[in-house]
Amino acid sequence: MLEKKQNNFKIDIKGINLKAIGQVLSSQLLLQFFSFGIGIILVRELPKVEYAIYSILMSILAILSILSTSGIMIGFTKIGGDIWDDIPKLSSLIKTASSIRGYITFGAFIIAGTYGYILLTEQNVTLSHTIFFLVCILLMVIPEIYKAFITEALLLRKEIAPVQLVKIITQAFRLISIGIIFLFFNEYLSIKIILVVTVISVWIGYLYIRKRSEFLINSKAKIVQKYKKTLLHYIKLIWHNELFFAFQGQISIFLVGAFSTSNNLADLGALGRFSVIFTVLSSLVGNIYGPRFAITKNKKLLKKQFYQLMISLSIISFLIIIVAILFPNLFLWILGTKYTGLELELSLVILLGTFNLFVTSISILNQTKGWVKFRTYWEIPINILVLVSGVIILDITNLKNVLILSILVSISNIILCIANSIHGFNSYTNID
Repeated sequence: MLEKKQNNFKIDIKGINLKAIGQVLSSQLLLQFFSFGIGIILVRELPKVEYAIYSILMSILAILSILSTSGIMIGFTKIGGDIWDDIPKLSSLIKTASSIRGYITFGAFIIAGTYGYILLTEQNVTLSHTIFFLVCILLMVIPEIYKAFITEALLLRKEIAPVQLVKIITQAFRLISIGIIFLFFNEYLSIKIILVVTVISVWIGYLYIRKRSEFLINSKAKIVQKYKKTLLHYIKLIWHNELFFAFQGQISIFLVGAFSTSNNLADLGALGRFSVIFTVLSSLVGNIYGPRFAITKNKKLLKKQFYQLMISLSIISFLIIIVAILFPNLFLWILGTKYTGLELELSLVILLGTFNLFVTSISILNQTKGWVKFRTYWEIPINILVLVSGVIILDITNLKNVLILSILVSISNIILCIANSIHGFNSYTNID
């Protein structure tokens, strides 16, 4: 009888996964089409100097987004994986986490803003423009204080459609707005207008997800001290790693922005547009495999899910690399004539994207279970060792060498992530 129930459960899980994967894949293809369309308009229309500045702004946004989570999402997912089917408890968890993240975001903005100010100054951006840019970045992140936890809660409950739809709404509004400006008011297309449009689109997305998740947002929900203690535990455990990871993830932009030319910075930003290829895959992991891994209690099934994901990503990544090597001119033609002659750099960017995909995917799985043992102690020393060695050996004023250095850093992170997974599996006990 027990065996029959287990078999039925497996069949049901497979059915949900196939349906969910179809939803995420189709919506992500549409989403990345929107994102890629926006990117190509900006790459082709903005002068290289302006696109270099835009690349810095997106780097600041990425750092601020990472720092404002600062370990809290690990604790949230770990707790949420146990209470995902209890709405009152989930509501209390959302309220508890949101109350903490507000303070974290304020501190993160000071750090990310300082980083941004330094790089923007290197590009001769005026103080008034720098302030405007940073305020826009902050306005993009503020809705995430609440939206991130609502989104994760919906994913844990396998309610994928609203999570995907909010992203599509946000990007569709950006594409339509920027497209209209490009077609009819081209002379007004500038970084400032793009940022204003982005801020509006982010807030529209936030209001939509709030409306679709009213059952999770209970005004009577209280801050639970037990949840708060767990969340603070993970924040204290890896905040320094998150701080380092935020900057390490943008090391290419930082090195090129600080030591090379605006031309190289624009080249790097333009080539980075092809990262949408890997964004689709990482979204599948984050929206499907991550939440599923979080609520799975059987060690044998966890290992099976892990190996299946790694094999699938390896096959897909190999095919992407081969296409990029065989048809580089097709990729560069999309970017426009300003970015010709970057065949080698394109191959390195695709290779870097592949390694980063594995880092992101394995990290997502590890974090859902709180498997961060080696990351806590070894991530910063190992990354610093690789970075310092690379800076000494390589000429970092050259874009190619900066990309090679970033690849070496990514490889070291893959090794560390795998070590965390091995330790996690070895120490894991089945939960009945």
